[in-house]
Amino acid sequence: MAFAPALALLLVTQSAPPDATRALEDAGRYREAEPILRRAVGDAGRRPSDALADAAERLADNLAKQARPREAEPFYRRAFEIRLARHGAAHPAVARSLSQLAGLAADAGRLDEAEALSARAVAILTAAGPDARLDLTRAQGNRAGVLAAMGRGEDAYALYREAAATLQRLGPEAEAEFAVALNNLGSHLVRMAGATSVQAGFRRSFTLRQAVLSPFLPMAGAGGVEPVDAMLRRRLLFDAAMALRMALGIRVRLLGEMHPDTANSLNGLAAAERALGRRDAAEGLYRRALSIKLAMLPAGDRDRVIGAWSLASLIVEDGARAGEARALYRTAATEALAAQGRHADYDRAASAELRSFAPIFTGQVRASWTLATAR
Repeated sequence: MAFAPALALLLVTQSAPPDATRALEDAGRYREAEPILRRAVGDAGRRPSDALADAAERLADNLAKQARPREAEPFYRRAFEIRLARHGAAHPAVARSLSQLAGLAADAGRLDEAEALSARAVAILTAAGPDARLDLTRAQGNRAGVLAAMGRGEDAYALYREAAATLQRLGPEAEAEFAVALNNLGSHLVRMAGATSVQAGFRRSFTLRQAVLSPFLPMAGAGGVEPVDAMLRRRLLFDAAMALRMALGIRVRLLGEMHPDTANSLNGLAAAERALGRRDAAEGLYRRALSIKLAMLPAGDRDRVIGAWSLASLIVEDGARAGEARALYRTAATEALAAQGRHADYDRAASAELRSFAPIFTGQVRASWTLATAR
């Protein structure tokens, strides 16, 4: 049994960065925000303090969002060491650092280490009680990503659901986080629908539910696996689309139509609609997402690459539109190469990112071949 990993480092912060920096990052302008955050680290002084730990964490978040995990790691470790020394191993801030380090380990392929770190983070925050519920949901989402990368898709699903259900209960104060959790849940369900099998017993526990966030009670199986048949696949995809629509509605209301996070929800929903065979609906959603990304994000941003690539991969299936598909593939390829400029060295992260873009280049060649053979 294998689920395609889609692990993204979950970046969480305790203290908000300066408003100007936050505005830049919200617009996807991470490079412009980086020097401001570096100055904040310097201004916090050299003596270990909570202020220095928070500043180091914010800078690490920024670097990680730029796909520069090797540069981010020392700052995450600095924040962790300060918090551990000042507050002890059971403090929620220490758990937050553990969760971030788990994400780095997973991105580097050290999944056993990531699993252990994420388990520690969740355990600490669970014991911390109601005041740590928001951090706990973030840590659960991060751990779910690790478990999914390890092929434990059903365990990841249970954690994604638990985090989303908690955030739903927290109400308006947690709506933005709830949208993130719904997006994570929906995207994971799409990946599960693409798997060939699930753990025995999962099918029954899943199909007994009536709605995406209704009470979920996993049923013990007799071991082994069972196939993902057409009926289960469609149910997974229907729930995925429901969660992604909910996330989209929240983001449009809170952030507006032209926000990059709104575009990400559109792209996720498009993937679910496409898997359900609703090609026209998927194309419209992909086009809306790409228009937002092109307007709001800088050239070379990974989300712009994915936006152009997603739309190209859909319309290339219609040979009559191979020309438009080729143009989109060319745009995605150019921006994918530009994205490599974020990496200081051609390290593991740079290599992994470039390899992930391989279908763009093969798609471009196929579209060009279609055009050539049509003449």
